[in-house]
Amino acid sequence: MAPFWPFSKKKEPEMLDEPEPQTVVYRKGAVETQEVLADNSHRESVDYKAAVSLFGNGEATVKRAEEQSQYYEGIVDSAVPVATAPEYTWIHHTDGYHYKQFTNGAFDAQPHRKNQDGTYTPHQS
Repeated sequence: MAPFWPFSKKKEPEMLDEPEPQTVVYRKGAVETQEVLADNSHRESVDYKAAVSLFGNGEATVKRAEEQSQYYEGIVDSAVPVATAPEYTWIHHTDGYHYKQFTNGAFDAQPHRKNQDGTYTPHQS
């Protein structure tokens, strides 16, 4: 008898001969659509109530979502630009270049040149 060989050919999975499910199309204003949306009988199902209690912290009722931003502090309207102070100051060194000094006292090693309009550009060595 031949020894058992664990690396056999992979078998193709058997395909089920099922027809593809029909696509359900809802159209706004159609009578059938309004009937389907008005039907709330699924809310009496035991499975539905169990799922709602699982995801609803044990409550079996569903309530409309609330505006959550009222529970947070410090929310800023993104349309209004916020003026933030720079996290560094410019220090003019005796070598003629300007360097960034951060609020913690450390310096950036990149030297900058001060332009006529007051902006700074990095020095290319």
